[in-house]
Amino acid sequence: MDAESKSNRPVKVFRARGVTASIFENESKTGDTFHKVTLQRTYHDGKEFKTTDSFSRDDLPIAGKLLADAWAFVLETEEEKKKGASKEA
Repeated sequence: MDAESKSNRPVKVFRARGVTASIFENESKTGDTFHKVTLQRTYHDGKEFKTTDSFSRDDLPIAGKLLADAWAFVLETEEEKKKGASKEA
């Protein structure tokens, strides 16, 4: 797998009731790792599946929960990396 295809895949995905939070790991020019999260909703348009970044009233609690889960995952991942870096030093 080349670096470009790896960078296009999320490291973690949280899903509930058609809403998806995807976490991507990126590397800065200085070599530091950071995360970005995308949030989208999947819906049917006839027989076709489509996605949007627009959410209805009833999607908002789900989106909030998934974003909280994503935030916790990122914090945990960063903490693990810090512990690993301190053991190597």
